Amino acid sequence: MSGASVVDIASREAVYRGFRDQSGDRFLGIRYAAPPVGALRFKAPLRFENRGLVDATRHRFAPPQAVRSAPAWAPQGDGFETGEDCLNLNVHTPAADNARRPVIVHAFGGGFQGGAAHGSFHNEAAFTRNGNVVLVRPNMRVGALGFLHLGEAFGPDYASANRGMLDFIAALRWVHDNIAAFGGDPDNVTLAGMSSGSFTIAALFGVDGLADLYRRVWLMSGPASRIIAPETATALTADFLERAGVPPGDEAALRALPIDTILAVQEQVLATHLGERNAPGGRTFGIVLDGASLQRHPLDGLASGRFRDHRIVAGWARDEARMWYAFGMMPEVTSRAALLASIARFDGAGAGASLAALEAERPGLSFTQYEEIFLSRAIYREPALRTLASHAAAGGTGFAYEFAWVPAFEGGRLGAAHGSDEPFVFGDLSRVPLARGDETAEALAARMSGALFAYARSGDCGWQPYSAGGPMARFD
Repeated sequence: MSGASVVDIASREAVYRGFRDQSGDRFLGIRYAAPPVGALRFKAPLRFENRGLVDATRHRFAPPQAVRSAPAWAPQGDGFETGEDCLNLNVHTPAADNARRPVIVHAFGGGFQGGAAHGSFHNEAAFTRNGNVVLVRPNMRVGALGFLHLGEAFGPDYASANRGMLDFIAALRWVHDNIAAFGGDPDNVTLAGMSSGSFTIAALFGVDGLADLYRRVWLMSGPASRIIAPETATALTADFLERAGVPPGDEAALRALPIDTILAVQEQVLATHLGERNAPGGRTFGIVLDGASLQRHPLDGLASGRFRDHRIVAGWARDEARMWYAFGMMPEVTSRAALLASIARFDGAGAGASLAALEAERPGLSFTQYEEIFLSRAIYREPALRTLASHAAAGGTGFAYEFAWVPAFEGGRLGAAHGSDEPFVFGDLSRVPLARGDETAEALAARMSGALFAYARSGDCGWQPYSAGGPMARFD
């Protein structure tokens, strides 16, 4: 790398060799758990202790996934290689010294099927320099490798369905034990994630023994709500195994499945309709209430008061569901009956009342527009508010925000869609074509990233805490 010099940092029994330049220090591809291959495939991560000289000068594998090209208007990155030996993390810091800076651990999004800790639109060096923070980005398993619920078919050794979540927890333990050597404060850790990364972070409120690993969370479009019932996950697994030709209990066949087969079969068993995926009983991967890796529903964990000292920011985009329509993944709704059926997935017998309320609020829209608004709220906004309400009722402090900035692209067709706030929260729009060069957008990004930096430093993001019917921040 031009202008970069090698830097060695000692922590515990290892010496980590990374790079230093005028932008700061970076340590890449650090293993934080044993390789999840062979007998450890589909198993919870095993502890791994780095020893001796560790080469942290290059990115390692992102998790296996179907890599799809993004449209030209979407945020752009450099891409990544994938492989099953993917339990690694990247550390970006202004300086690996004794400054004890706030630490932000980022969980990537990707619908529990994709994503990576590198090769995305994020400008990690600028982020850490601007905020004087340490940023850690772990890779963790996704898709069937990370979330297929195998306990019923393969017994107690496979009871932990949420392997991807457990990977993230293993990364947090590495951070707790080592981040001081990289200029971070292990007692001041903020978790930030979008979509499936945010759902994963929120699920930690249902896991025992983690309270000391982090202090606060910033949730983007992934509140503590969408938890999959074990019987739903078991049914999906039965379909997956049948299509893959793996008899229940046949561990050798499970280990021998080619990764291409795993990726192909999971595409076959998962729903593509946003409502079907996210409604109770939906065919999707996600956090399972398995009783092993997740001891209780995270809303129950919040209500118990166990996390009343942890602060929560919960945000959503105003037009969350618009992305699925813009990408052509959602069909047009052609009748009132079809619209009511879509709403009934969530509201049951109350679907008619829900639609009537929407029609009164926003008269004259198409059936498709009503579905989009309903799904945006039912999947993201309302559960975010329930998350904050549960926390507040137990004595905790939280903050709500709605992101409503709309790019001018095609007359605003994309709206303020799912994931559009993350580049603003991370404060760099240089790889976001729809916002690059827009002075209003640049000012908004400075405001939102400044809020995250302040929150990571002190727990105060700059607006009033959540209360029922009370204030929230609006970013537009």
